[in-house]
This record gives sequence, structure tokens and C-alpha cells, in this order.
Amino acid sequence: MEVQKINQSNSRSHSHSNDTFIASLVKARAKRKTFKQIVPSLIKHSLLILVGLSMLLPFFWMVSTSLKTSGNVFAVPPQWIPNPARIQNFADVFTAVPFLRFVLNTVGYTVAVAFFEVTASIMVAYGFARFRFRFKKTLFMFLLVTIMIPGEISIVPGYIFWVKLGQIFGTSFINTYVPLILPAIGGQAVFIFFMTQYFRTIPKDFSEAAYINGAGSWTILWKIYFPMSLPAILTITISSVMGVWNAFLAPLIYLNDSNLFPIQVGLSLFKGSFSTNWSLLMAATTLSVIPMILLFFSLQKYFIPSNKQDGVK
Repeated sequence: MEVQKINQSNSRSHSHSNDTFIASLVKARAKRKTFKQIVPSLIKHSLLILVGLSMLLPFFWMVSTSLKTSGNVFAVPPQWIPNPARIQNFADVFTAVPFLRFVLNTVGYTVAVAFFEVTASIMVAYGFARFRFRFKKTLFMFLLVTIMIPGEISIVPGYIFWVKLGQIFGTSFINTYVPLILPAIGGQAVFIFFMTQYFRTIPKDFSEAAYINGAGSWTILWKIYFPMSLPAILTITISSVMGVWNAFLAPLIYLNDSNLFPIQVGLSLFKGSFSTNWSLLMAATTLSVIPMILLFFSLQKYFIPSNKQDGVK
């Protein structure tokens, strides 16, 4: 009996030692695995932080310069924190040039173009996504080809077109917002392509159910497709607003009167032939960037795609 008890105790201690060894081995492997996971993650996040800083540094330098005096703009070594900080630069922007008028011009111009671009793009994309008609694929391929054409190529032909059109109607469209706003009625090719692909992801069950209940095509578009595509619509809206707000070349060509200038063209007034007031220029640029930053961060939550599939039973 004593020998049996001794053997049982030895076997228990041996099994316990085996369990301890296995547990320690598992922990060691887990530590190795964790270490192997940490190193790539650490490298990836370090690179992302460096890239992020490289993108934010110009913005920080712009804000810093907007608070400097004229003598500290090119100080050596560079001053990241202005000393002294001159907040008066932001007030001087409105007295040096009619900056408030530039803001109002830009707001009206941006709202008009964004409204026409987004509305037309939604309607055209709905037609491509849900209707069958002749030459549909050919027209869609032609639309994709226009995306590859740089916008700068059409500026000179466009200018000649509006000059000739003004001569036909006995008026002048130059130095007006007509050449800048009217082309937006046709929509934007990139937005049409984007919305077409998004509309195709919406199940046809919704439109078929609405059609059975007597809804027409317009009702289906604005009552069903529009609410379900809100993230995509807000995405193209923000892209359109930012593109028009930052437009420089087209307004510079078509507008001659400084009272009609948008912000981006108005900023050029801070640059003289022989000198540039960098402090006021950076202050005005900072003011022009703030609305776009607020717009982006206030609407970014809507970029998350809506869960369209939940309604299909």
C-alpha cells in the first residue's frame, strides 16, 4: 500500500511538472508571437505618424506665420511659436482688401455650382444605374474617357466659346459668373461614375416594391434612393464644395473685376510686383481654410455607408 501511495504521489508530481512545463512553453510562445506582432505594428504606426507630421507641418507653419510680424517671417532660426504673436493680422486682412466681399462671392459661387453638380450627377447616375436605353454602354464609356482629360485643356476653348456665344446674343459673358456656374448643370463626370456604382449596390427589391405600390421613377429616386445614398451624396457634395471653394484658374481667367473675385483669386492681391506681405497672406489663407476644415470634420461621420441590406427580407 505504501509503495502504491508513493507511486501515485510520484505520478501526480510528474504530471504537475509536465503541466507547468507546458504552460510555461505556451506562455513563451505567446510572448514570441506578441513580440512578432508588436514590431511590425510599431514600425507601421511610426511611419504613419511621420507621414502625418509631414502633412501637418505646412499647416502649422501657415498658422504660425499668420501670427508673426513682418520682420519675424524669415527669422533665423525659424520661429514656430511667434514671439510676439500679432493677432491684429487677421483684422488687417479685412482692411487691406475687401476680404468679406471675397468670402460672400465664394459662398454664393460655391453653393450654386455644388447644387447643380450634385443634383445633375444624381439624376444622370440614376439613369445609368436603373434604366435600359440604346447606346447606354457607349455613353458610359465616353463619360469615363472625359474623366481622363485634364480640365486645363478645356480652358482656352471654353473661353473662346463663351466669347463667341456672347457675340451671338449681343452681350458679354466674360467678367460674369455665367461661364463658371452654367457648365455645372451637366454634372461632374467623376460624381456621375461614383453615384452610378453606388446606386447599383442598392437592391432592386426597394424600387420594385415602390413601383408595385404606384410610385414613379422620380418618387423612387428622391424618396428611396436619395435617403439610402446619403453617405455617397454627402461625399460628392463635400468634394464639390472643396473643389469650387479652392478654384483659382477658371475664376482668374473669366473674372476681371476685383469686386467679383472669390477668395482664392483675392489672395493674389496680397502679392505685389516687388514685395509680398506674407503675414497678411498667411492670415487670409488661414481664414479661407477654416470653413473647409469645419465642413469636413462636421460631416465625416456620414461617410460610413448605410446598412442597405437590413431592409431586404
